[in-house]
This record gives sequence, structure tokens and C-alpha cells, in this order.
Amino acid sequence: MRVSEDLHSEYMTAYSAWLERIEAVHKFFFEESTLRPDKVKGLLNREANAKSKYDLARLRLLGLDSNDAQQTTENQ
Repeated sequence: MRVSEDLHSEYMTAYSAWLERIEAVHKFFFEESTLRPDKVKGLLNREANAKSKYDLARLRLLGLDSNDAQQTTENQ
């Protein structure tokens, strides 16, 4: 499957950003980092936002509209 350079770049950027955020979450959970509750909330929000951007980029890469994916999720 060939995709445009723009889609590939958007996907890889979103994927890399999400990996950075999820690694920070894993570090918090598994390496016993201590954070104040407001910092934990921020950490989790940043990961969730990065995951959302990655999901949208993945959908575009696959040629799906985010509305199509939302309808599929709602129908399950």
C-alpha cells in the first residue's frame, strides 16, 4: 500500500509523539516515580491527547474518515 508523503509524515509524527507520552506514563506507573496529583492528571491528559491525534492520523492513513470510525464504534 502506497501513501502520500504528507500522510506518512503526519502518521509518523503523531505515532512518535504518542510513544513519548506513553513511555512517560509507563515510567510513572512502573518505575515508581512520584508526582503530585495535578501532575499525574496532566501526564494522563497529554497521553490521551497524543493518542487521539495518533488515532486520527491512523484513520487518515487508512483512508477512513473520523466520522466513519465513530459510527462503527457506536454500532458495536
